[in-house]
Amino acid sequence: MKLFWFVLLLGYSAQSTALSWPGFAKQQSCLELYPTYQQLVDEVRTYTPWYSLDHWLMPWLLPKDQFEVTQHQLHCAQLEYQSDNLLVQAWGLQPNSKSTKKRPVIIYNRGGNAALGRLDFVSVLRQLSPLAQQGFIVLASQYRGSVPKDQQTYGKDQFGGDDVNDIHQLIELAKQLPEADADNIFLYGISRGGMMSYLTARQRDDIRAMAITAAPTDLVTELPRLPEMELIFRSLIPNYDQNKQQELEQRSVLYWAEELPASLPVLLMYGGEDQRVHPENSQRLAAKLTELQRPVKLIEFTDADHLLTDYKEQEREAMLQWFRQHQQNEQKAATAP
Repeated sequence: MKLFWFVLLLGYSAQSTALSWPGFAKQQSCLELYPTYQQLVDEVRTYTPWYSLDHWLMPWLLPKDQFEVTQHQLHCAQLEYQSDNLLVQAWGLQPNSKSTKKRPVIIYNRGGNAALGRLDFVSVLRQLSPLAQQGFIVLASQYRGSVPKDQQTYGKDQFGGDDVNDIHQLIELAKQLPEADADNIFLYGISRGGMMSYLTARQRDDIRAMAITAAPTDLVTELPRLPEMELIFRSLIPNYDQNKQQELEQRSVLYWAEELPASLPVLLMYGGEDQRVHPENSQRLAAKLTELQRPVKLIEFTDADHLLTDYKEQEREAMLQWFRQHQQNEQKAATAP
């Protein structure tokens, strides 16, 4: 009899997990990945040199309170989904408390390329979990090519080519989630993720608002500043050497800013001391959108670096305020002309 109830409970648990992320090819809960905080600490220590201060201060550097909240107050999972007959990895988080209202969705677009910049569980705790705690469903694609050793299954990163389809597909999957509000889809992109956000928004009319941090907007003028990026472009962008100018412009929003949805509110944030993406990228786009009479807001963190390392809370609060300001609620929809 006890075995019967155990099997029944196990089946119910598996069903509950499956219902959390319908439409995804694979999902594994964060609680299964890291049952205890100490297990996470031990794993991170394996790739942190024993002689570094970070190795010994790991329990203080990893947010334990965020770990507890993520594991016990959120549905958190490592996901896989299909895009163009490839498998793409992702993370998903949503509040596990029941709500009578649909939840807005943030599509988080990471920086980096290929495996560089992949979101690990520590990144989830620090960057994604705080957003889900505010009542949002959060989905973050790793993009195709994030598993370079298996390109047949997981594809190859094209740095703003066909990999943009991975974000489109993630948005469509988000709309299938039972608690997702399809009328309130937001894009949040950092660095290269900002470029991916522009490319995505260019082809859609269902993005409610967008927040971008330190993203390149003109790769043509950025390349002379960082000539080492040419090696990355050449290795990732198809036909780069044959169509260099065209491929760089296609990935640079300043060359087609007027093609963004006219009513799309755009928040631009950047660090005044950014050494990787020049502040002019955000400044020039803000000026262009203003010239086009588009809703745009520009925030400079004067002495901040590329990732706004010392200003993450301020960045997050500005972004959340922007999304809430432009969120369409039922009352607004009912009174709209």
